[in-house]
Amino acid sequence: MKNGKFTNTIIRMQYVPRWSEYAPRFEDNASAHSFRCAALSIMIGIIEEKIFNQPLDKLKLLGRCLWGDLKNTGTGSIKHVTKKESLVMNHIRDFEMELSKEIVSYLSKSLQAQAFDYIVNAQDDSHIGRLVDAIDTLDAYLYCHRESRYDTNPFFHAKHNELEQVLRGTELHSIHWLLDEYDKQEGFYEFIQYIMNLDTVKRWNGSYNLVPDNDATHSFRVASLALFNGLLEIERFGNKNIDLYKLLAKATLHDLPEALSGDVVSNFKHNNPDIKHAFEQYEKETAQFMINKLPSFFHEDMTEFIVNSKSADENGELVDISDKLDALIKASLEMRNNPHYADTYYNQLVKVQHRYENPCVVFFLAYILHDLTYSNLIGQ
Repeated sequence: MKNGKFTNTIIRMQYVPRWSEYAPRFEDNASAHSFRCAALSIMIGIIEEKIFNQPLDKLKLLGRCLWGDLKNTGTGSIKHVTKKESLVMNHIRDFEMELSKEIVSYLSKSLQAQAFDYIVNAQDDSHIGRLVDAIDTLDAYLYCHRESRYDTNPFFHAKHNELEQVLRGTELHSIHWLLDEYDKQEGFYEFIQYIMNLDTVKRWNGSYNLVPDNDATHSFRVASLALFNGLLEIERFGNKNIDLYKLLAKATLHDLPEALSGDVVSNFKHNNPDIKHAFEQYEKETAQFMINKLPSFFHEDMTEFIVNSKSADENGELVDISDKLDALIKASLEMRNNPHYADTYYNQLVKVQHRYENPCVVFFLAYILHDLTYSNLIGQ
């Protein structure tokens, strides 16, 4: 059991660059990409069910989109053209498969069956596997479109057109519906931009940071921690009150309003009850404004996932827990070479210890945090 090593894999995703050889205006990494794929998969799942009446395991789709690229921490970002080169194609595929299985082996045995599906089977030949593959391409298309709007780099203009043709050639109706709605450049288009631009919202403003962070990479880690904690609570500790899909969707989208509001320093937001209440109300109103950009059939689900992301039930509590644990991880990473974060780490640790008694929190503090701290201290 190497759950700490699995958590380190989650952290390392932000150090795997994407598109860097083309000097993009917006820097990208595997972590931000996986967040966007997860967010898009939530929308695709709703479209499949409510527009096309297609029964769908939305948890499986979301879990695969979130964790399907964890293997990139071992391979780096291999170009698509290289993956299709006959001389190396089979070697790359075989290595990725073995690496994915190894990543699954880091987890407690009770979690491995579902994690195997999310990581190893992510893009299999099933309907969901094809959707995951198409969503991966869809994110690349949206990324290139953003680049082509803000920059003159001819590569991204050409790639945007190429990827649109690939997506138009798919037989997946939900992908076609999304593209058609996006092309109208109205409310749905604006909502997609909130997802795409979450990587521009920098976190930990006012602090000296050695480890860069933004809301997209943060949301990926929080969603991954929520999925891990939810699986742990269900499979190892027998908690039957958790809706894993709702938990994961809430964790993925919990910070989306910050695409408009920005990231406000936590110490100020929680300075006193009046300020805290005012910001909570502002964030809910911002979230509702964003949701109203979407067609009405999205509203119920998106209100639950974004406005009520930290609801009073166990799903909302686990989102809040995962958010706090990610802050603890950030402070732990910084603290090794950045004494400024020692107080942040201690205060965050005390807050988590005193506020939560959930089994997954005890497990994290006893095993995962120990492993992460040890690996930081010895420089691995």
